[in-house]
Amino acid sequence: MIKNLFIPKLGMTMEKGRIAQWTANDGDQVQAEQVVLILETEKVAHEIAAPISGILAILGKAGDEYPCGTVVGVVAETAQEYEAVKKNPAAYAASTEAGASSDEAEALEHRDLPVEIPIQVEIGARERIRISPLARKLAQMQELDISVLTGSGPEGRIVKRDIEQAVEAREQKKATSEPAPVSRAVSAPVSAEVCAGKRVRAVIPLTGMRKRIADNLHKSTSTTSRVSAMVEFDMTELVNLRSHYVSKAPILGFKITYTDLFIYMAAKALKAVPIINSSLVGDEIKLWEDINIGFAVSVMKGADESGLLVPVIRNADRMTLGQISRARKDLMDKARAGTISLDELTGGTFTITNTGTFTSLWHIQTPIINLPEAAILGTSSIVERPVVINGEIAIRPIMPMSFAFDHRVMDGAPPAQFMGLLQQMIEDPWMILM
Repeated sequence: MIKNLFIPKLGMTMEKGRIAQWTANDGDQVQAEQVVLILETEKVAHEIAAPISGILAILGKAGDEYPCGTVVGVVAETAQEYEAVKKNPAAYAASTEAGASSDEAEALEHRDLPVEIPIQVEIGARERIRISPLARKLAQMQELDISVLTGSGPEGRIVKRDIEQAVEAREQKKATSEPAPVSRAVSAPVSAEVCAGKRVRAVIPLTGMRKRIADNLHKSTSTTSRVSAMVEFDMTELVNLRSHYVSKAPILGFKITYTDLFIYMAAKALKAVPIINSSLVGDEIKLWEDINIGFAVSVMKGADESGLLVPVIRNADRMTLGQISRARKDLMDKARAGTISLDELTGGTFTITNTGTFTSLWHIQTPIINLPEAAILGTSSIVERPVVINGEIAIRPIMPMSFAFDHRVMDGAPPAQFMGLLQQMIEDPWMILM
């Protein structure tokens, strides 16, 4: 038996994917459910596992892009089948590529998506552990030994909450058993490499998520006519409103954030100023009926490396503040756990990025437009500052805000109108609930 490895269609808008890495070599014996291929799309990295145990035959080259459905490798059960594939790999791939729309292709396409479907992990030849794909992914990220865990799901399956409880228990044990750290100077390792007369501390390859971010930002800055407008808003009433909701969190079951409020208000403003909710497609400006708001999420990938994902809340204008809050938290958790799907990262019509979570200092950002959108809103920290109120100086909580827009799509009037509507809602936020 031979099973295909092909580029799956992970989202409605996905047309092609890049092979980032083969995690096994051509001719290696691989096991069922073993990850053999890392696939990169415009938004996410995706692991593809071997559907059966057998010999891996690699047909696609790492670093190259292929259309969805293209067969880039196979797993052959026998050496004879492997040799047959390797004798004429191009012909084999071409003859099987059309099978990408078959039931087999559809099953493989959805097999690795982050849903709670039970799978089995073999531990030696003694026993099998039932674990959901999401739980397995979280366990790998947290470096947990799943063989010592007890599942609370159906038929003893290990699910997400079991992983979360195990992580919490480990952290509590660590906090109580480890001695207090002793403060001492630690010398950073110094690399032997010297570049342009300077010693190199470390080298981070520009690959994966970081390269996708770099390419997208460069494309945005080189193709749009970006204009940034900066304003300051008195947040007194909005702070009071949020404080009220935070006090009710035990009753509501969720905690309202400023990002939730800005998504809610931006959806109303976008409906009132539709040109903001648009994209330049070819020689046409398309005003979108759907209001799908993305929010930037920082994803740490190491001490010296971070990434950025933009999950999308679809039809935000049709949602209550509570629904937006729940949707945002769910998408943010998925983004940071590495289990978010491509569909949840695409289809945005407007983006909000908040740098206020990283520092309490007063600052203004100049956000880069998230193509193919026409505008982006940047929110910052709330800082107490002196302002003039009715001819007198007063101390108020002030938030600086930036609004970047593509001047090819709109002139200055629509952004001014948009920001004016935001100001009205921020200064009298109780009206937004009407």
